[in-house]
Amino acid sequence: MSTDRLVPTLAVAALLVLAGCTGGPLGESGTTTASPSDETPTTSPTPSESASVPVDDSVTVENGTLPVNATLTFNRVEGLTGTDVDPWPVRVRNLSEWRGSVQRIGAAPLNRALGFENVSADWSEPTGVTSPGAVYIHPGDGTPAKTERVLAHEYAHLVQYRTTMLPWQGRLNPPRLTTDEFNARRSLVEGGAVFVADAYTEQYLAVQTNTAFAREQYRNGSATHRLVLAPYVFGSQYVDSRIDDPANLSAAYESYPRTTEQVIHNYSRAEEPPANLTVRATGSDVWEHRGNNTLGEMTTRAALDTELDRERAAAAAAGWGNDRLVVYEHATNESRYGWVWVMRWDNASETDELRDALLDYTFERKENTDRPFNFQALDDRTLAVVFGDPEFSSRVDLGVTDDDVSVRIETTS
Repeated sequence: MSTDRLVPTLAVAALLVLAGCTGGPLGESGTTTASPSDETPTTSPTPSESASVPVDDSVTVENGTLPVNATLTFNRVEGLTGTDVDPWPVRVRNLSEWRGSVQRIGAAPLNRALGFENVSADWSEPTGVTSPGAVYIHPGDGTPAKTERVLAHEYAHLVQYRTTMLPWQGRLNPPRLTTDEFNARRSLVEGGAVFVADAYTEQYLAVQTNTAFAREQYRNGSATHRLVLAPYVFGSQYVDSRIDDPANLSAAYESYPRTTEQVIHNYSRAEEPPANLTVRATGSDVWEHRGNNTLGEMTTRAALDTELDRERAAAAAAGWGNDRLVVYEHATNESRYGWVWVMRWDNASETDELRDALLDYTFERKENTDRPFNFQALDDRTLAVVFGDPEFSSRVDLGVTDDDVSVRIETTS
């Protein structure tokens, strides 16, 4: 069995509808974004504005043409970030190979079970992806200014790569990331690029900034859209809380947060560390234990949001201290899954709010799916949701002692 099933697709299949993206947290998992279809009429810089930035690096555009000056845009991003790096070629490419996985978020069993749905994106808008060695741009039917904004966002990722700006970059034998760790890093990567692109847009373009658009779409979108936009919204908010100039971008990654709770609430790594939680899981001859994961506050908020209103979901998730998602698979049928999601909250009063929210969430999920979705309170800070295959759910036995939670699957009679 592929170990990829231990990390939910919702962590790595991002939408989008924003303005370009790197291939995951610099070398981890690939995603793609598209720029917004929101805008007011746009204009390009005048010749006098363009002349204010010296052109000292020549960018090669391959496989087509762009409606913007790729070299000028690159030099402007270099100027904003105070860096001096060599450019990579820009390749004009229809990024349609990403469309299927991007839009079928709800096809993954865990995503579907939690209430996330497939999404749609406007692929006529400019789209970008950056990976080591090249920047890929699909102008679509977008205006030159929209394409330029996407390109600026991608060049910000190029700067992150080429200056080894992110502290986890280039490590030998990097650890496998949980969903929460992945989303925290992705928030920092995309938040930094959005911050740079915002500064670029404000100085050179007459279009809505990435941040303004992302926040607007986050407020008005579905729970699934909010999940995939959250790294941009909270990542840019975090970076903005740390620096006031793109030239200081590297400072945003000092004592960088390890959890999405820390990102959402603008904490450093030392503030609000995860609560102590150990989950010991065993399988059976029928239900095999496939591993544990941590979903984090960002995913918890979005999952609750699929059945509850946005404000209540956010308030309930705000007490997040830690969690473990225990993954089981049927021994002879790989299409049958079971999950136990154990949550430890920061204190008992916050757990009361979560308990009420989870009761309503699980009730609504049972109404909207043909699978069991059962809530259990283990102690005054620890709650659990058991869901998935009906036979699996009927055989789960949970226990808790201090910070240790045990998950045992009863054998067949």
